[in-house]
Amino acid sequence: MLGTLVVDSSSLISLSSSCLFDLIGELSKLGIRFVVSKTVAEESVYNPLRIKRFELNALRIDRGISKGWLHVAKLNRKDRIYLQKIMENANTCFFSNRGHIKIIHEGEAEALVLANRMNAKALVIDERTLRMLIEDPFGLRALLQRRRKERIRMNPEQAKFFRKEFKHLVIVRSAELVAFAYEKGILQKLLGKTRYALEGALYSLKYSGCSLSSEEINRFLHR
Repeated sequence: MLGTLVVDSSSLISLSSSCLFDLIGELSKLGIRFVVSKTVAEESVYNPLRIKRFELNALRIDRGISKGWLHVAKLNRKDRIYLQKIMENANTCFFSNRGHIKIIHEGEAEALVLANRMNAKALVIDERTLRMLIEDPFGLRALLQRRRKERIRMNPEQAKFFRKEFKHLVIVRSAELVAFAYEKGILQKLLGKTRYALEGALYSLKYSGCSLSSEEINRFLHR
């Protein structure tokens, strides 16, 4: 887990909404460098600051940037070309009779670009669509069909692009970060030495947007 981790806005928001964001600062002390793209910073800090409902979450994340827990990275010209290639392949990979289906947004694509450029240890993202696009595109097609209640077709060449480009990229969620923090005794420092610390934190993440099932939480608790 040590090294550079590129973080998407979905994971930042899950941690902040769960009042677990200080774990980022504690994990940084272990040698983990958390990096976010400029668009992710805008999605999770600068834009939400103007919305009262999300203002507190944004302030927590902004504090993390100010303290140096999170490093904001900009894309260069070469990165921008790669970004467009990722966006085009992702958002023309699946389609129905109504046209192509938008799979990822710019912030998620930027996270992929940075993870690739920095040879990151992992990409941290709580939304499962991108993870499935890389790891299980056929499963993603089935998921889209259930959600949209219509037949979805897939362009195999676009799916191959993601398997080829990112097959070595490790993708984790905020849940894995919390479990790692628990193993290192960090979570207990924040919540106290109680057997409910990990369970409570994981369920809080689940209800804050992290793609996490109750079965997975039980596996975390008993491993």
